[in-house]
Amino acid sequence: MSTPLQYEDNWETERYALLTTRVCDLQLQFEETLLSRCIKKLYDELAAKKILFRPRYYFTCEGDEWGCPDRVPIVGIPFFLADNRLTRIEREMGYGSYDKADLMFLLRHETGHAINYAYHLYITQEWKEVFGDFNKVYPANFKFKFNPYSRNYVHSQGDPKYYAQAHPDEDFAETFAVWLTPRSNWRVAYRNWPALKKLEYVDQVMATIRFKKPKTVAGPLHSPYHSKTYTLIEYYGENLDDYKDNALGIYDEDLKWIFPVQSNGNNKIPAKDLIRKNRRFLVSTIASWTGAREKVVAPVIIKFYERCRDLALNLPAEEEKYRLSSLTALGTTVVMNYLHTGRYIPD
Repeated sequence: MSTPLQYEDNWETERYALLTTRVCDLQLQFEETLLSRCIKKLYDELAAKKILFRPRYYFTCEGDEWGCPDRVPIVGIPFFLADNRLTRIEREMGYGSYDKADLMFLLRHETGHAINYAYHLYITQEWKEVFGDFNKVYPANFKFKFNPYSRNYVHSQGDPKYYAQAHPDEDFAETFAVWLTPRSNWRVAYRNWPALKKLEYVDQVMATIRFKKPKTVAGPLHSPYHSKTYTLIEYYGENLDDYKDNALGIYDEDLKWIFPVQSNGNNKIPAKDLIRKNRRFLVSTIASWTGAREKVVAPVIIKFYERCRDLALNLPAEEEKYRLSSLTALGTTVVMNYLHTGRYIPD
């Protein structure tokens, strides 16, 4: 077997590290996502309509949780859409995925809610005359009787197609989504429909508020991901062992044994600081003992650092030398195993 020249994470390694991370500690790589591009497109659509308002958004963690909190003009988006790695995990767990059309519809719909709440449209008499009573009780579990032939409502761009019939607030959001969509040609598509009155209301009211500042900009959020202290694997309710077999370089249990303290306090040193301070010593010593090149050893020490950081591991200050020796021994074992088998986890 040829000797590996360098350490490289595989997907299973990266996935394992994410699954063992608390949801609130996830470092989201948002700019690389389809969602990020879709939000930019949404803002371009609003700009094309000369609307000053840009809805803020946050990431939720409670199932497939899209939506604005009650009367708060901030769009909640499922956290797994904010990172391509999490989106992949969601898909591998057997859940559905979103394409560009799905995301754009949902963003337009939720922006309709946000604008409604930001400018308090729902309390105006005209809004009530067009859409109905905002305080109407929502149907239980969103199950409602609908008329598939009704022309009093626009057809949803998503599913169910008759979602506008669920509640006046949803009726407005669905109508706004149709109005905002480029090339929807809504005047022709809904000609002679009573729903055209609703689209014309949206067109008129947007013209009156487009340059105005919103009346409400913030409020309490519902289930933000940064408030969740359980791990990603706990969120999914799966067995972590099912995801360990092909993961490389995962030594959480060993690191927890070397650095057993998981809370800050007096006379305690963060394990990540110990590793950072002694990185040069660790790399050179392990390379000397194993005969491996330093570029093979260095990424292993980086992995130790990252896991100690993410697990918030600490050590007693008076045991610094002892713990450093133990970490050196672990690093030596890891590198030797890799050099001889090509794997960082023994079979």
